[in-house]
Amino acid sequence: MKSSKLKIALDSSVFRDFDFIEYLQNNSDQYTISLSVIVYLETYHWYHIRGISKELFDKEINALSVSVTNLTPVQIEEISDNVRTSKLRFKHHIRDIIIGTHSNMEDSLFITTNVKHFQWMMTKPSTPDEFIKKYVQI
Repeated sequence: MKSSKLKIALDSSVFRDFDFIEYLQNNSDQYTISLSVIVYLETYHWYHIRGISKELFDKEINALSVSVTNLTPVQIEEISDNVRTSKLRFKHHIRDIIIGTHSNMEDSLFITTNVKHFQWMMTKPSTPDEFIKKYVQI
């Protein structure tokens, strides 16, 4: 019987951890990886302002075999609810609320380097190091 892949969602902050991204690329067959459209945008922008080509960005994303999820009307309702639950200021943290809501609704394990902005989530987020310690057999 084939085991199912672990569903994970990534925050844009993890793309600064090159070793972790390389690990995911080398092991993408073990995971179903999703990105919120906001994470995709933030990550592209981070590459772009550093002068990294769109071609290299595409290559890095494609090596992860990710799916990019757009916002749906149901997610918009959930995002509004999560703004109230999180007690984070909408004006400053709406991107984090959208990203975390996406992960919740995808029923994915969320990986970020900024766990403090995601403590409101149903499933607590993991840092890349916590993820490796918990889910990777060495």
